Amino acid sequence: MRLIISFIVAAIGSTFIQAQTVPPTRAERLKKDISYLASDELQGRQTASPGELMSAEYIKKQFIAAKLQPQTQEFDIVKLRLASNKCLFGVRAPGIDTIIRKLTLFSEYFPLSQSANFDSVTAPWVDCGYGLVHEKSKRDDYIFDIKGKIALIRLGFPGMQENPHGELAEVAEIPNKIAEATKRGAVGIIFIKPFTSFTAPSGNLKREEKTLDIPVFYCNQTSVFPAAPITLVSNIYVLKAQGHNVYAFRNNHKKNTIVICAHHDHIGINEYENSRYTGKPEIHNGADDNASGVAAMLEMSRTLKGRKYKKNNYLFIAFSGEELGLLGSKFFTQNPPLSLTGNTLSKLGKINYVINIDMLGRIDTTKKILTLNGVGTSPQFEKTISLIKTDTNQIKIVTTKSGLGPSDHASFYIENIPVVHFFSGQHEDYHKPSDDENLINYMGMVNSLDVMEQLISLNNKKGKLPFTKTQDATAGRTKFKVTLGVMPDYSYSGKGMRIDGVTDGKPAQKAGLKKGDIITKLGDMPVNGIEDYMVGLGKINPENPSTVVVLRGDEVLTLPINFQ
Repeated sequence: MRLIISFIVAAIGSTFIQAQTVPPTRAERLKKDISYLASDELQGRQTASPGELMSAEYIKKQFIAAKLQPQTQEFDIVKLRLASNKCLFGVRAPGIDTIIRKLTLFSEYFPLSQSANFDSVTAPWVDCGYGLVHEKSKRDDYIFDIKGKIALIRLGFPGMQENPHGELAEVAEIPNKIAEATKRGAVGIIFIKPFTSFTAPSGNLKREEKTLDIPVFYCNQTSVFPAAPITLVSNIYVLKAQGHNVYAFRNNHKKNTIVICAHHDHIGINEYENSRYTGKPEIHNGADDNASGVAAMLEMSRTLKGRKYKKNNYLFIAFSGEELGLLGSKFFTQNPPLSLTGNTLSKLGKINYVINIDMLGRIDTTKKILTLNGVGTSPQFEKTISLIKTDTNQIKIVTTKSGLGPSDHASFYIENIPVVHFFSGQHEDYHKPSDDENLINYMGMVNSLDVMEQLISLNNKKGKLPFTKTQDATAGRTKFKVTLGVMPDYSYSGKGMRIDGVTDGKPAQKAGLKKGDIITKLGDMPVNGIEDYMVGLGKINPENPSTVVVLRGDEVLTLPINFQ
C-alpha cells in the first residue's frame, strides 16, 4: 500500500511540475499550449464534452503556474430535444367531455421545434385559414377572436401550387404564422396541410430553438376536426449538459478591470453540424479556432505585470459555448463574479474594456495583416492604435469599427462596454478537420501579442475608456433563413465584401463564386461592406431565386443564386 501511495504522489508531483514548466521563449510557450489544446486527445473540445473539460483543466493549471487563482463557472446547454410518448393529441366528441380519438405520435402528428417543452391545453379550436396577415394586400385571416382558443392553420399560402414565389410567400413561413397567432392570444396551434401533396415540416426538434409556452403541433391531414374541444399535451425530453468557463483575476487593487478573453471550445467531430467539411466524421482540432486565442490569453496572464500595466486589474477568461452561439460569454455577462460588480449598480460596472482573442494563429505570411475589430466602440482606441509601433514588414494593422460580430466580444458590447477583437483572418481550414497546429504562424502570433501589449500599455493611465455605440448590422451568431456559403475577408477595406473562401456544396460554390470575388450587390441590396451583406442576407426568402453581383478583376458578373 505504501508503494502505491508513493507512486500516486510521484505522479501528481510530476503533473504539477509539468504544469509549472514554462518554455523560455514566447513562441515556444504558445506552441506548447496550442499543441495540447489542438491535439486529438481533446477530441475537438465540443462544449460540455470530456475534451472540453480536459481543456478547462489545462487552462486552470496554466493560471496556477502564472500565480493566479482559477475559478470555474458552469452553465447549461441543451444537447437534445425529443418528443416523449407522453405527448397527446386528443380529438373530443361534440357535446361530450370525452376523447374519442387519440392520434398516433410521429405518424399522424408531432410537436414542432417552437412547442413548449411541458404544457397541456384543452380548448375549442378556430379555423384560421392560412393564418396570413399581409399589409400590402390588406389580407388578414383572423376574422374570429382566437383568444383562449387553439388556432388551426394551414401551411403555405393560397395559389402556391401555381406560383410558389407569390407575394404572400413573404409572410407564409411557420414563424410568421406562429407570431400572428400568439399575438392574438392562441393557447395552442395546430398546423395542417393545405393539400395532400404538400411537403410536411421536419419532425426534428431544434435543440437551440426558443420555445413558446404553448403546444405547437403539426397534424398530417388536410381536413378539420369535429366542432369540439381538442386536447394537446406537449411533453419534450430535454437532455442538458454543462459547459465550463474558466477565469482568473489579477488584482492590482485598482478601480477598473480589463478583460482578456478567448473561447476554448470548438466543434468536436461535428456533433451539431456546424462544420464546413462534408466528408466522413473526423476530429476538428481547432488549432486556430481557437486554441490560438486561448494560448495568447494564457500568455497575457503570464506577462501583464509591472509598472506599465499596473493602473488596471486584469480578468483572464476562457469561455466555452462560443461555437453554439456565444453561450458561455452570454452567461458570464449575466452572472459575473463579484470582482466586476462590487457595490456598483451595474453588474459589469468595473470593466474598463474587453480584448477578445479569437483566431490569432494564421497571420498571412504575404499580407501580414492583423485585424482589430471594434475600434469604434471607444474614441480612445483609434487614437491609441495610431501610436502603436510596428515593423510593417512583419505586421500591418487593419481596423473595423463595429462592436458586434460572431465572437464573444459581442456579449460585452451589447452591455455598453468598449471591445477590441484581435483576429488574424479567415482561411480555407476554418471549421474543417484541417485546422491543425502545424499550420500556425507563431511569429505572426508573437508580433500580434506585441501589438496587444502596446494597446494596453498606451491606455494604462487613461482611466476608464468612454463607450461609443457603433453602426451595426447584427449581433452575435445571427441565424439567417439562407446561407450563401462564403467567408468574408475581414481585412478588406475597399467597397463591397471580398470573399476569402467558398464552401463546397453551398449556393455560392454552385453559382460559380470564387475566392477573391468582391460582392457589390446581393439581391436588391447594394453591398458596401460586411454589414450591408448581412442585412441583404437577412432579407432573402429561401424559396425565391436571387442574384449576386461580383467584381472579379476588372469584370462585373451577375450570377443567379438558388438557395433550395
